[in-house]
Amino acid sequence: MTTSLKSSNKGTLATLAAAIIAAAASSLCCIGPLIYLVFGVSAAGLSGIEQLGWLQIPMIVISLGLIISGFWRLYFSKKPFCTGRLSRFQVLCLYWIAVPVILALQFYPFVLPWIFEVFE
Repeated sequence: MTTSLKSSNKGTLATLAAAIIAAAASSLCCIGPLIYLVFGVSAAGLSGIEQLGWLQIPMIVISLGLIISGFWRLYFSKKPFCTGRLSRFQVLCLYWIAVPVILALQFYPFVLPWIFEVFE
């Protein structure tokens, strides 16, 4: 009985970690040149990175699906969520801290031009 509870905890934490990774991967096409620009390095060597742009939409869909899956597992799943290391409250706090980070990583390429236009 305790092994099934531990496996459900691992599944929830794995879902949250996968959502973060998918969100970071969806912003790879834009974050690489931005980092090079910030540090003053020429981005001429990154001319091929825009070939990864086609991955952005599928990664956003996967990440949003994983966020919804994590939400469902935390709030609506019939299996109780408990672990020896983290309380349910701590896991909920981690979830709600991770969600804005994930959404910021996913949607900054779409929101950043709008912000620049507003503050221009």
